[in-house]
Amino acid sequence: MNRITFIALLGCLLSLGVGCKMSAPIYTWQAAMVPRPGPVKVAVGPVGIASRAQRTSDLLNADLQEAASKLQFALQSTEPDQAANLLAIHPPELERVSLIQLVSYDAQPNDSATIGAARTVGADFILQGNIVNAKLKQDEAPKRKTLKTMLFGEKKIPEYVVTHWTITDVASGQRVAEKTLHFDLPSAEKRYFDLGYHIPGNDGRVLMASSRAAWELVASTPVRTEAMLDLPWFWIGSSQVRKGNGFAKQGRWDLAEREWQEVADRHPTNKAAWTNLSIAAAAKEDFELARNRVRHSDTYWPGDSTFKTKLWIEKHQREYHQAFGIAPPPDGWEFPDATIATHDGLPDSKDIYR
Repeated sequence: MNRITFIALLGCLLSLGVGCKMSAPIYTWQAAMVPRPGPVKVAVGPVGIASRAQRTSDLLNADLQEAASKLQFALQSTEPDQAANLLAIHPPELERVSLIQLVSYDAQPNDSATIGAARTVGADFILQGNIVNAKLKQDEAPKRKTLKTMLFGEKKIPEYVVTHWTITDVASGQRVAEKTLHFDLPSAEKRYFDLGYHIPGNDGRVLMASSRAAWELVASTPVRTEAMLDLPWFWIGSSQVRKGNGFAKQGRWDLAEREWQEVADRHPTNKAAWTNLSIAAAAKEDFELARNRVRHSDTYWPGDSTFKTKLWIEKHQREYHQAFGIAPPPDGWEFPDATIATHDGLPDSKDIYR
């Protein structure tokens, strides 16, 4: 057997031992975009229509105005509770202290009036939303039938809403953050799986998803993420690792951790057990333990085979520290800021929220 054949065979055996990947739901903290930890007082401006959307037809403009009105109501009904360290002041309260109407004659928000009212009530920031585009109801007029539509049915575009949000510092009047959010019905239900239980109507679900995501810009909150677990098949202890994966898939991280720990204790060279144990530690916000476990996982393998798992752990540890105003670890961060910023596209992490 020549050297190339031996290396190829060894690679195949190692890949069979490590196995594949599977996802499991996990909640991690997402830091707010406002540069201030602790309690925050936020003035919510009237929802308007983005300037580029105003160049549309009158009929579509009316639909966007309706979407803006419904989104304003959704913001009030999805306001985080007091545990989020957030005090929100909505347009009706701002109107009472403003000498100028918050909405101009063209139904667009008056920025000067909003910031003046926000200063009067002592707000720290202004959260201002604009509808960029929206489709909240299906077309009623039937289209011309073709052979394709008769055979396979007509493909309908799901309801969606595109919003642009800005966060303004009241004291300085400067914009400190902005973000565009796009939700259609599938992405809304994927990110907020509970929408289908108590929100009637497809339009209501996409609007509720948009409003909840908007609040997450100013209030640090736990978000649902899909973590990627090792799924081994032929390595010693693989069946018990897969049993733990099944518990994690159900959200029972405590039972999953027990299974993986037993495998790691009996078979310390089982990389999958240690990798999954590091994710379990992150699930209970013990990031130091997570980093130690993933380093243990890499001890028995050539090269840094746990790079993406380490990156995933540090990304969520940074979010956790930022959400609660915690200083970086004494030994600093392992990865550069630029590497963390581009992590969302890596296959070992599927963030549903952003």
